[in-house]
Order: sequence, then structure tokens, then C-alpha cells
Amino acid sequence: MYASFMAAMRARRRQRRNKGPRVISAEAVLLIELLCAFLLLAFSLTGARGAFLDQIHPRADAMLVVLVACMVAGSHFLFVQRILPDLRRKASPVEYDHQRILLELGDAARHSNNLADVYKFSVNTVAHALAVAKVAILVRDQETGNFIVRSSSFDPPDQAEKIAASREEVLLLTPDAFVVRRLNKLNSPMQIQSDDLDIWQRAAGFIQGMNNPKREAERNVLKQLDSRLLVQIRNKAQLTGILSLGPRHSGFDFADKDLKMLMSIAEQLALVIDNSNLVERIVDQEKMLHEMALAASVQQHLFPVDAPQSPKVEISGYCKPAGFVGGDYYDFLQLENGQIGMAVADVAGKGFSAALLTFMIHAFLRSQALSTGPGSSLRVSLSQLATSLNRLLFASTSSSSYVTLFYAAYDESSGRLSFINAGHNPPFVLHSGTPNARIPAQSHTNGVMKLESGGPMLGLFQDVPVQESSFQLNSGDFLFAYTDGAIDAVNMAGEEFGEERLLTLVKSKVHLPAAKARDEILQGIEEWCGDAAQPDDITMVVLKVNENLQAA
Repeated sequence: MYASFMAAMRARRRQRRNKGPRVISAEAVLLIELLCAFLLLAFSLTGARGAFLDQIHPRADAMLVVLVACMVAGSHFLFVQRILPDLRRKASPVEYDHQRILLELGDAARHSNNLADVYKFSVNTVAHALAVAKVAILVRDQETGNFIVRSSSFDPPDQAEKIAASREEVLLLTPDAFVVRRLNKLNSPMQIQSDDLDIWQRAAGFIQGMNNPKREAERNVLKQLDSRLLVQIRNKAQLTGILSLGPRHSGFDFADKDLKMLMSIAEQLALVIDNSNLVERIVDQEKMLHEMALAASVQQHLFPVDAPQSPKVEISGYCKPAGFVGGDYYDFLQLENGQIGMAVADVAGKGFSAALLTFMIHAFLRSQALSTGPGSSLRVSLSQLATSLNRLLFASTSSSSYVTLFYAAYDESSGRLSFINAGHNPPFVLHSGTPNARIPAQSHTNGVMKLESGGPMLGLFQDVPVQESSFQLNSGDFLFAYTDGAIDAVNMAGEEFGEERLLTLVKSKVHLPAAKARDEILQGIEEWCGDAAQPDDITMVVLKVNENLQAA
């Protein structure tokens, strides 16, 4: 009973308070004036004071009554005409033009290039129209989901700098805050009384499982904002912001027309926030596209512009990325010791991370090329080269990053080809005559040798053995190295091109010069794929021994 009675008393006090300050009526003023006149006459016309007036003039008492009546009439006229209208004006809610406010906000949103200016104009307009000291806009952060104060009519100290620095001291409400969850469920603004915050704090101490530090932080934010009304800034079903208003100067509560005006403003702000987020995404996308185009340009410069010129062999290569940047890499190295190096690598993954590894491989292989001198061989063997590259990749990348690599060095003086294969697709060697039997570790099928031996992919383990092999290339021999994009290419039916189909295509082009064979092999793959999307980078390198050479 006591609790119900106290609740009813609080509701009654709240209802009286919501009506705003009371202004005395003209009738009440008149009664007070008449009472004062009566008391003044009673005091003046009784006892010695009345006798004194009779001595002055027989009609002095009547004259006093007339004088007091004139004073009452004059004071009442002055109060009704001058004082009472001013009191009523100060105690009444401020009048505003709803349509004009919305038009001004719309113009500000269209013509401003700075979203912060739109927020500032909005809070100042609302504060002026409704005579509210504290108005703030909280906007949902896209990454954290927190509702952060972006602008306010009272400007908390250093709030803008804190937001820019992403410091934790900024005023914000978390997605699991009580008022945020409540606003998500309500279809109308949420009103808060000053004693509600204290009630929530006391309730938090009794409800098991409530995170008191979070509730206390929420309470502190609402107290700093002096929130008395929270309006949802909603985009469809998602809450994108909150408009917080403090108490009105007049003491009146917000009327229905005020709530309708604020909800209209919130709808405009929702459009502004959505457009801003869209613009940010477009700008970020354009920035990303620019960076990707720049990365693609840089990566294209990694590929050799011209193939090494040799009277004994023809070399040609090409890389067709599936996107702006890819994880495939090929290179030719004209070494001063009379050798020609060629590399084909495939980095796990796509995009920037894969492209960065191709830059690393390029720098490593080029540094090895510069370590050679005239008349000398590589200072390290191909096995040692693979081991060093593996350790570099292992130390510089995550456990999910790895590289497959085929690297070969062709000796122009002897005609021998030394190579390593670290987990890469085995290149094809099509002999012009009998299959070379000097390297039994390689498989031979119908005049085709697959360069399979070597070791595992690089970058997964700290130390891996990679075996170097070599064999003799004879006149007319044809070597074709590629990445898995060539065999993983699919047609419109979703069927993969496959290794057998690729080998058949390569066999049909061995009679062509290296560059011509490369182009027609790529054309054959593209014609088979049709309009199907390219799932992976396609890279190929062709090395062909000139027909007029004799076997060494």
C-alpha cells in the first residue's frame, strides 16, 4: 500500500511538473489587490488614525477610500496590461515554425560539405526552437556499434579531439546500454525524468547479473548530457543515431507537437547519416581502387619487359591476373656467368597480401642474380637458394602463407638445365627426340617429361630440404611452366580445363616460336572458358631450344 501510494504521489508531482510553471491569473491578482486595499483602509480608518483624518477634513476618510480604489485600479491595469503578458510569455513554451525548421535543416544538409556542420546546425536549431540548453546527437560507429556524441549545443570539453583520437573518454553509449535496447523496441521517443537515473542505479544493485560498471557508465553519460528526451534516429529497422534533449528552460514538458517535430528532424538526420556512410564507403572504395590500381601498376613492373636474348633459346612469359593484383609471379634473370634464370611462383591467396609476397620473392631473386659475376656460377646452389628463400618467408609471413616455386637456370655453354621444384605444378618438357633418360626421378610419357622432383612448398616450415636436379636440353626441346590458374580455369558449365587438356594444347603448339606458342596456348584456354569468370591468376613461361642446335 505504501509503495503504491508513493508511486501515485510521484506520478502526480511529475504530472504537475510537466505542466510547467504556474502563472497567477488576473482574478487572483484582483483579489490580492482588494485584500491589500481592505487591510490598508482598516488600518488607516480605525483608532487614533481615523480621528486624525477627521481632524484634517470631515470627508478625509471618503477621500482615502477613493484614493485607495484608484491605486487598486491603476495597479491592476498595469499588471494586466504589462506584467501578466510578459509572465505568461516567459512561462509558456516557445512558439516555432515546424515547416521552416525542416526546410532549413534540409538546405543545410544539401549545401554543407562537412557533416559536422550539419550536426552542429541541427543541435543549435533544436536548442533554439525548443528553448533547451543541452542538445546532443549520438551517431552509431560502423565498426564498434557504439553511439558516440558527434555534436552538442554545449560542447563537452575536448570532445572533438577525443573523437578524432578515438580515446575511450568520449561520451558514448554501448549497444547493450539499457536506453539503447529500450529505444530499439520503442516506436516513439523515450522520456527520462531526473529521478529515473537514481531509480535505475538502485535497481541495478538488486538485479543479479547486471553489469554495474556498465550501468554506472551509462548513467554518467546521461547525466552529463542531462537527457530528458531521447529520440530515435532510425534507418528502416536499424538504430543509426540518438537525439538527446535536456530539460526546457520554461520547465514545461515536451508536447505532442514537439515530439512530432523532433521525429521529423530525426528522419532527416537518418537520411543524412545514411548518405554520409554511403559517401564514406564510396570514397573508401575509390581509394581502395586507386591503391589497387597503383599496386597493379607496381606489380606489372615486376614482370620482365623483355625476355633475355640468346642465340640458343627463346624465352617468353605472361601473367593474366584474376583481379587488380595477383599472387602469381614470373621472372627472367640474365646472369653474367652465361646462365639464364627463369622463375615461376604462385603465392597462396589473392589480393594485396599475396602481391606483397611476390614483391619479396622478386627482391630476393634479383639480389641473388646480382651476386654473380663473369665466369662464375651462383655463389649458392639452387637448393641453398630455395632454403634461404624458405627461411625468409617463414620469418616474414603467417602460418597460412606459403609459396610454390619453380626456378631453373639454363647454361648456354653446355645446354644443361638445372632446376628446383618446391611444391609447384610440374612443368612439361617435350623432347624433340627420345625422352632423356639421364634423370630417372622424372616421369616420362609419350615424349613428355614432368619436372616433379624438388621439395615441399616454401614458407610453411622453418627448414625444408629442396633437391636440385639437372638434365640436358637438346635442339627443339620445349619447356612449358605454368601456375594452377591454367588448369583450374572453368567453362560456363563449371568444368575445369585440367592438366590433360592443357598438355594436349601445349603439344599442338611446340612447333611454334616461344612467344607465338605462349599466345596461342593462352588463347586456347580463354576460348574454352568463354564468358566464365577467371577464378585464379594464369601465368605461363615457355622456353624453346632453337632447332639448329646440336645436342651437347
